[in-house]
Amino acid sequence: MNEGKIPTVGQLMQPLMKALKNLGNSGSIDEIYDEVVKIEKYDEDTLAVLHNPDRSNQNEVGNRLAWARTHLKRKGYLVNSSRGIWTLTNKAKQASTDNRELVKYIRSLDKRI
Repeated sequence: MNEGKIPTVGQLMQPLMKALKNLGNSGSIDEIYDEVVKIEKYDEDTLAVLHNPDRSNQNEVGNRLAWARTHLKRKGYLVNSSRGIWTLTNKAKQASTDNRELVKYIRSLDKRI
């Protein structure tokens, strides 16, 4: 598997927000994952790459989506409204997916990660 095909945390943030919008502004971790995979049309090879095969069966895309959720929560775009349920905040609902602040933040993360 070519590691370059796996999206970065930053590359997953906008599809994650779009997925939540498609899901009615909130969704479970599994619903978000499925919607992002559908939106981005990831192939089976990409989804087959495990994050840490010795410890779990979580794939790398799922792991990076978890980090994307965490970063978006820190920036005020998401809240974890209940266990395993993520919801867009008013800030996120008002932002377009091309929001300059978000894009700038994503780019800064990609340089660090």
